[in-house]
Amino acid sequence: MAAATSNLNDAFLTAETNFGLNMLEKLPASHSAVLSPVSVIFALAMVQAGARGKTKTEINEIISKGANDDEIENFYSGLSKDILNAGNGVKTRIANGFFLE
Repeated sequence: MAAATSNLNDAFLTAETNFGLNMLEKLPASHSAVLSPVSVIFALAMVQAGARGKTKTEINEIISKGANDDEIENFYSGLSKDILNAGNGVKTRIANGFFLE
């Protein structure tokens, strides 16, 4: 079981790294930006939970390389808890929101 969990974590980390690098590569060199790829991934994970069909499949591939819904929820829930409980006197907060027009 530990090997399966390790492989799944590796798949998530690979997906996150690839997504973050691809996103940053698309930013024009002439523009300055401050962004957090993991925040974008958290937002996509929230959208994925309610998505269906092709949209859900595409988001799954981007954020998890095809993991199932429970695996995605458990991984990102655990990651957010790890970030919030960083320890060593570090206080962290996570805030994500959607703004639609």
